[in-house]
Amino acid sequence: MLIAVFNQSTRITDKEALAMTQAVATQVRIDAAPIWDKAPAAVIYYGKVAPGKAKVPTHVPAEAHGITIVDAIPDQPKGVLGYHTEDQGGKIWGIVAASPSLDSGAQALTGDWSVASVLSHEVLEMFVDPNCNLWASDGSGKVYSVEVCDPVEAPTYVVNGVSVSNFVTPAWFDPLAAKNGKTHFDKCNQLKKPFSRLQAGYMVYASEGKETQDQGDLMPKWRLQSKSGWFSRTKRRLAQPGQF
Repeated sequence: MLIAVFNQSTRITDKEALAMTQAVATQVRIDAAPIWDKAPAAVIYYGKVAPGKAKVPTHVPAEAHGITIVDAIPDQPKGVLGYHTEDQGGKIWGIVAASPSLDSGAQALTGDWSVASVLSHEVLEMFVDPNCNLWASDGSGKVYSVEVCDPVEAPTYVVNGVSVSNFVTPAWFDPLAAKNGKTHFDKCNQLKKPFSRLQAGYMVYASEGKETQDQGDLMPKWRLQSKSGWFSRTKRRLAQPGQF
């Protein structure tokens, strides 16, 4: 899997975009791929793209999926941070908005809620569940969406001096994993049981045909706005028929 990153933002420099892309590439290769037992995705920075071009430019390898960093996302509710979706040809592409984070006091490369952590979030969820269609049963009548970053959105951790998103492990989706006290449910070992979240986390689950969006008290309101976009993974999850 090749994930090509582009910068269309006026608020993120090429140097910053390159730094966050390289950090995420290292995160996928060293952390996420071994934990999820997947072949590493190549995450490569391809530089600036002209305004209005959100999809993969023609000079990028045909097999690449793309993520573009922009200031704000057109035709989406204000505050939406990012999403990825699939076009009719099966190509996965995504967008990360810098302004909602920066306008709320976050930094480009460091600290919780950074733009870099949003890029990390989108890349990791594209890497693990690119088609946004996986659910896991807790064995007790609930099914949880396979969103690897939402339950542990903060605190972040640092790779190459850049803050990246924490993420859950496959054990998080295993109702029997709690019997093993040494099991890690997330990369930073913050959670103690499956199907749980941090106070700055978020998750979607469904039971008996009814879906629930559950968020912690420490998740900023401006972050919750990022779940409301028409193309957001949350919206797509809740719109999927026959899952429950």
